[in-house]
Amino acid sequence: MMNRVQIAETRRLEAVAGLVMLGLLLMVVRAVDLQWAQHEQLSGVADNQRIRQFEVAAPRGQIVDRSGRVLSESIEVPSVAGVGADIAKEDLPALAKALDMPLHKLEQRIGKRQGFIWLSRQVSPQIAKQVQALDIAGVRMEKEWRRFHPYGPETGHLLGFVGIDNYGLEGLERAFNSKLSGEAGKVQLRKAANGIKLPGSTWIQKPKQGQPLHLNLDIGVQSIAYAALANGINKTGAKGGSVVVMNPHTGEVLAMTSWPGFNPNSFGQYRPKDWRNRVVTDVFEPGSVLKPFTVAAALSTGRWTKDSLIFCENGKFEVAGKRIKDDHPEGWIDLRKLLVVSSNIGAAKLALDVGKEDLYGILQDVGFHRKTNIGLGGESSGLLPPLEAWGSVETANIAFGQGIAVTPIQLAAAFSVFANGGVYYPPQLVRSEFQAEEHRVISEQVANDVLQMLTDATQVGGTGTKAVPQGYTVAGKTGTAQKADKYGGYSEDKFTAVFAGVVPADNPKLVIVVAIDEPQTSIYGGTVAAPIFKQIAATTLPMLGIAPKPEPVHAGSWQVQQTSVAKDVSMPLHSLYGLSLREVRRMASTLGVQLKLHGTGWVSRSEPFAIQSLQTGDVLEVWLNE
Repeated sequence: MMNRVQIAETRRLEAVAGLVMLGLLLMVVRAVDLQWAQHEQLSGVADNQRIRQFEVAAPRGQIVDRSGRVLSESIEVPSVAGVGADIAKEDLPALAKALDMPLHKLEQRIGKRQGFIWLSRQVSPQIAKQVQALDIAGVRMEKEWRRFHPYGPETGHLLGFVGIDNYGLEGLERAFNSKLSGEAGKVQLRKAANGIKLPGSTWIQKPKQGQPLHLNLDIGVQSIAYAALANGINKTGAKGGSVVVMNPHTGEVLAMTSWPGFNPNSFGQYRPKDWRNRVVTDVFEPGSVLKPFTVAAALSTGRWTKDSLIFCENGKFEVAGKRIKDDHPEGWIDLRKLLVVSSNIGAAKLALDVGKEDLYGILQDVGFHRKTNIGLGGESSGLLPPLEAWGSVETANIAFGQGIAVTPIQLAAAFSVFANGGVYYPPQLVRSEFQAEEHRVISEQVANDVLQMLTDATQVGGTGTKAVPQGYTVAGKTGTAQKADKYGGYSEDKFTAVFAGVVPADNPKLVIVVAIDEPQTSIYGGTVAAPIFKQIAATTLPMLGIAPKPEPVHAGSWQVQQTSVAKDVSMPLHSLYGLSLREVRRMASTLGVQLKLHGTGWVSRSEPFAIQSLQTGDVLEVWLNE
């Protein structure tokens, strides 16, 4: 028989055994709960601790010109990222120093974030190397895509730019963002318990590059136009300007540039208002550049011919109490001379005789009332008052380019009608496999008659003589328009100077429009805009294989024997465009001129561009690009 002590010990052993059994039972239950009931949840927690998934941006598609030359592309650059929960506070001072970032800014950027954080994006290779050397847990290097525009300011307004998140913000980059953007990829990485990334990664989805965008633009012509515009703006002290170069027979836009320029590779250093593409956004009253359309409307009625006479009232004429005047008074003149001397009175009387309906019809047919839908954002539709708003005064004013507003791209497309036998082609900037729908505006005969009149307007006695390059003919018209003021009238000292023309006039290949905003040295299109037209035409046409017609060689002129250009035939060198540095040095040595060089590669422009006028000892300034 057990005594009380033995009984107590037995009970204690039984209690301990019971507790042990209960503990074992609880452990079994817990194990079952962890292995089966919470398996998926706990596996996910474990994966989150040792496996990370990151989105990897895709490179955007290239933008290329008509010859496949790259205008915009994505390049890989390093960025520093991290996982907030894995970055130790004691590592922050060293990390901030490597990033060249104030410590408080880095601490603020991380804050209480536990997941993925961009610490510094698109850093220099030197900073990336310094961060990697620290080998800090939770900090990792990523590759991002940065947009690069090789031609910088020359294509800034046209191409626009891309933000740090790889999204197009301006220009073609924005307009065609969905086409250019690729599909982001996703990668899976593993790390050790201390946060250090383990070698190797797994692609869940590889990034897919965006589609390329092919333009009708010719970057050679674009560079020429940009240089000529910049040179002209500098000489005239103008506020700004724009240039369009088109193929009139297809509507293809070969060049489109604006000033002031901006570099899309560093767009943040410029004012937002400098980003706009003036060719499509800015409107101006065309002034006398509109007179050829007034003449075309008259010829189209059949009641007028190019030889018909009109009385220009000796310089003063009133319409419904409003006075119209000409700078150079004329009496009886024919329609040809009307364009040659640019008579406001002649154009006004012609429009009043033709009638507002016919003039309105032609202006509408050439697109002065609608957007060209060229594919760029911010395009203006211009201003063409509705027909019911046209009284006699409005009709007379519009006849010589007042009371109507156009964009440079609209004017270039409209002027192409005279070069293209009366057919209108919408301007085409982006290459398409489908031909744009054209429509006839005027008869071929009327178009040819106006083209001949415009050719006369650039000859001796006309207003456009400064637009004609040596060895070529030009059919063009000057325009000088007062700018509207905020009071509803016209400014006395702010003007837009314009020249629109076709070259060569006897075999049209190009239409060029130059619009200069508020020139200071002179207000006239023939003095300000025409020389810019001349520089573009003189340099572009030889590059396109359109040689100048030979002219008699006078005493004092020179010839250059250049095998690569002249094919072993001695000929006058009208343009340096495309020559190498060695060829330019040889030419300068032959002529005895002083050479001032900028850049390397091949000649993109020169000053003076009319190099036939150089004499021994003169300075020839040349810009070269790769």
